[in-house]
Amino acid sequence: MKNIIKSISLLLVMVLSVTSCILDDDNLADTFNDGENFTSFSTLNQTVSAVADGNIVTANVNIELQGPTIVDFTEDVNLTISVDATNTTAIEGVHYTLNSTSITLKSDQNYIGTIPVSIITEGIEPPLDIAPILTLQFASADGTNVIASSKSTTLTLIYQCFADLAGTYLVTNDWCGPSKTTTITKNADGSWRFGTADGYWLDSCTGNAGLFNGGNIVELCGEILATGNLDYGTAGGFGIGDILGGTWDAENGIITMQHIETFFNGGPREWTSTYTRQ
Repeated sequence: MKNIIKSISLLLVMVLSVTSCILDDDNLADTFNDGENFTSFSTLNQTVSAVADGNIVTANVNIELQGPTIVDFTEDVNLTISVDATNTTAIEGVHYTLNSTSITLKSDQNYIGTIPVSIITEGIEPPLDIAPILTLQFASADGTNVIASSKSTTLTLIYQCFADLAGTYLVTNDWCGPSKTTTITKNADGSWRFGTADGYWLDSCTGNAGLFNGGNIVELCGEILATGNLDYGTAGGFGIGDILGGTWDAENGIITMQHIETFFNGGPREWTSTYTRQ
């Protein structure tokens, strides 16, 4: 069995009960001349969850200055952004409004800034068949030896029905049948943070007690969306406990999810977890 989770001191040992994006990987500096600094979006893809209750939801687009001489750089950098119409399906005034299209990056703020985008929920009836996409790009940037990155950032707008998943849950799974509790809390972006998001599979079914596979989950009008955004899921670089889909039974307070792992030898393995609110 291969060595896993090299970045931490814990060595995972697989004991089965049966036999058996930040920036993308390209270094942006490599695409420009060595002497130039450049503006960049901190995240190239982000999902924005908004409950369709008539309120405005603010999504923050983070921008920063990068480059080989930024350590010695001191002057302000003024930049503007624009909508990439070719790669945008969201409609201005229906799904979003841009509060501002310009920003100044300053040395005393480490050349990091934010442009807010207002997500409109009035008149939206979720779930939408296709999530609107808003793609932003740099229109201009000034400053000595500063250029605008050609990279864009994409916001996927997920409109949600009202739901409240917060609370303490009794958790089990149909692989090894643990019976433990965890908490679910709401994230600022409308998604939900699970203390353990794989039904305690990594902790209880693999001989790695105490290694909790937390995650951020999006619920959409009774459906749990597929995701690998778990600490040890695909987003964490391991592929353990990725969620294939699931359901939220608001009346009875029960979450059911289907999972898969593709990390351990002999896999992949699949199981179902059940969370019952206490």
